[in-house]
Amino acid sequence: MNLFKALSYKEWMKTRKFILVAFTLSAAVAVYSYIDITYAIRIEEAVNIWYGFIFQGASVSSLMMYLIPLSGISMAIVQFVPEMTNKRLKLTLHLPAGETRLISAMLLYGYGVLFAMYLACVIFMSAIIGLVLPTEVVCMMVSQFLPWVTAGLSGYGFTVWICVEPGWKQRIFNMLISVGLLSVLFVSDYPETYSAFGWGMLLVLVSSFVFPFYSCVRFKQGIQ
Repeated sequence: MNLFKALSYKEWMKTRKFILVAFTLSAAVAVYSYIDITYAIRIEEAVNIWYGFIFQGASVSSLMMYLIPLSGISMAIVQFVPEMTNKRLKLTLHLPAGETRLISAMLLYGYGVLFAMYLACVIFMSAIIGLVLPTEVVCMMVSQFLPWVTAGLSGYGFTVWICVEPGWKQRIFNMLISVGLLSVLFVSDYPETYSAFGWGMLLVLVSSFVFPFYSCVRFKQGIQ
């Protein structure tokens, strides 16, 4: 537990500025979405706006489709690129603990921070959007966010996999696999499209957690 706290503190020192920026951007996009919807309601009748969301599958905040996955990818870059360029990861892996435990602690920190940020974003957006739109639209918005959140978390793990991989040929292969798996989560942005694909999203998420360990072993073995 002390090791996990120490690693979490080290990761926090690296990523705290990024976390602040990501939280600020998420809040700004949420507020912008609220202002945009209230403006649309003033220009048009509220019934027409509700119809677009409920029956046409319009997105409450299409910007989140880009912000959420990019935040996960950026988190991995901020967290692991310095580890590779400054050769810190090699020192970390020589701590008195198994490499699986060490990498798990670093990954769980990143997943935990992103999950907390995404949860706060969904709650905040549900609260403010619920002021001007019915509960049905809010529920559809949450279901629409689910694959994007999965993409953000999975994108984090896959980016770690790419960053830690020591060989460039294997790194390119990792990129192709990552893009292919993540693209499954963007087949459609219509609400509730992925309601019956929970097992698939879970499989992609679990894969993003497991794959980095393979490249970590290759890195520790000195494979080029």
